[in-house]
Amino acid sequence: MFKIRTSKYRHVFCDAPKTESTHTGFRLSTVTGDQQYIKASTKYFAVALFGGGGAVYVGRHDRPGRFVPGHTPTLHGHAGAILDFEWNPFDDTMLATASEDTTIKLWSIPEDWEPIAANGQSKKGTDIEESLVDLVGHAKKVNLMRFHPTAANVLASSSSDYTVKLWDIETSQELSTFEEMQDLCQDIVWDYKGDSYAT
Repeated sequence: MFKIRTSKYRHVFCDAPKTESTHTGFRLSTVTGDQQYIKASTKYFAVALFGGGGAVYVGRHDRPGRFVPGHTPTLHGHAGAILDFEWNPFDDTMLATASEDTTIKLWSIPEDWEPIAANGQSKKGTDIEESLVDLVGHAKKVNLMRFHPTAANVLASSSSDYTVKLWDIETSQELSTFEEMQDLCQDIVWDYKGDSYAT
């Protein structure tokens, strides 16, 4: 006789997180693509928001609470929707954003950034609208980005123009361009030493 083995985990349950320990109120971006929709550094996390101007909410891990559109400060400055964003692995306060407007922008999150108060309520503040650096060179929307794993100021980006570009973010200069992509790039992966990348 055939017998189905019962799961060892059938009596495992988890409790829903308490409201005061969650981040809520986001209306997330509906842009589809190959990017991840939430990314984090050791201090902050970022999510792309629905609406024009490429808005991104940057929250602190230690300050859960409710996001209130139009009240809670955000980061925005692109002319189109944000398709990807990436935290600099060498600087927890530096965020790069890629957009449909063909540009890449680098942002610095201030040390005193507190969009949510200690009591979990949205805190009125000033939006971040000025980027540190604008990287311009792609002919079509920028789909993906990845920071170099061992060099602090190198960023790789791919675009719908079928190119992959390497950038020096310190000087805002393009280092090289790979133009032999036959189709859209689905991902960029650096090797662990940063000697080469795969697309």
